Amino acid sequence: MSLFVSLALRNIFRNRVRTYIALLAIAAGCAALILNGGIVFNIFGELREDAIHSRHGHLQIYRRGYSEAHLEDPQRYLMEPQEAQHILGIVRANPRILRATSRREFSGMILKGGRYVPFLGVGVEPDQDAEFSRHTTLRAGSVMSSSNPYGVMAGIGLARKLDGKPGDELTLMTMTASGALNAVHVRLQGIFEGGLKEYDDWTLKVPLGAAEPLLMDNRIEQIVLLVRHTDDVPVVRAELESVFQRESSNVEMRSWDQLALFHNQVVGLFGRELSIIRLIIGTIVLLGIGNVIGMSIVERTVELATLRALGLRARAIVALLMMESLLTGLIGAAIGSALGITVARAVSAIGIPYPSPPGSTRPFLGGVDVIPNIVAVAFLISVLATLAAAVFPIRKAIRSPIASTLRRG
Repeated sequence: MSLFVSLALRNIFRNRVRTYIALLAIAAGCAALILNGGIVFNIFGELREDAIHSRHGHLQIYRRGYSEAHLEDPQRYLMEPQEAQHILGIVRANPRILRATSRREFSGMILKGGRYVPFLGVGVEPDQDAEFSRHTTLRAGSVMSSSNPYGVMAGIGLARKLDGKPGDELTLMTMTASGALNAVHVRLQGIFEGGLKEYDDWTLKVPLGAAEPLLMDNRIEQIVLLVRHTDDVPVVRAELESVFQRESSNVEMRSWDQLALFHNQVVGLFGRELSIIRLIIGTIVLLGIGNVIGMSIVERTVELATLRALGLRARAIVALLMMESLLTGLIGAAIGSALGITVARAVSAIGIPYPSPPGSTRPFLGGVDVIPNIVAVAFLISVLATLAAAVFPIRKAIRSPIASTLRRG
């Protein structure tokens, strides 16, 4: 076997120009597949992390029935403080969970300088919110802190409606659960950009310390979780559901992919287009490899006919040529993998500027992710394409009449 491989390697590098062209075609194709897959993975990954770390977290926990009916009767699905603390204790005991925080959503009007502007409020724990808003950009002012329980943050679109700037005094008004109109005075501490226009145009982040006297209610609507690794979300969800079921807790959970409608719409829209692009690139790679490998075998038709005339069996010639193709594919794919990984890391270090996705308010700087599965698939496709490309030319060369082939040579 080693002698057979040595003979195949000698034949491969006997014509160096032909070999270099074949290796270049295979390496370029393999690298193209790695880079294309890495770019797509990076774009979707950026959109996913933006949804998680700007708005939704990895998991959200509510009272059971919240998802289907909370708009009809929101008061019914609020958690009492003791219930919320018990749930927080359970989730914080899971080592895969990085952060857990309480939130309360409400709506109302902002009064500033005689102007009334509607808003959607999110009551948050100030010291926890920064970790849940890592993909949120602070455009002016400062972030919230527990030392300033009446300092709020407005989305950039909402701030424009108010003509507000950090330091402005605002009056928040809303209806309490009993139907009474209530108001509190707060100060605009910061202006943020969350990247989603609808979110930035309406959202006002309010510390729970200010939301409770405004609503005259200290109940919690949802508990939001951050998991250490996004890939662990299904595992963490299953673990928590098992604990809640064992304790007969009256809660339900939703994961980020169920909540991130914008992410799902963008991935659904562009996923098909990028799949078509990937198919086109893959087809070009296969045709390119096939053309180079096919031509290299066709050029050796006279040589193969001579070997057959000297008595070498067709089966042995086929085995030798397929071994040559296999080794060429392996060497070319190895070079292509190294090239693709190197280029991906270099491009990621520089960054690729992308325009704002539809509905978003800001561009982002992407890169090329090196994904082991994508590298392995590109390597395998390159090798299989080389072998497949060799089958027809070998079959044609072996079936050619020896005499007429030698005369043409």
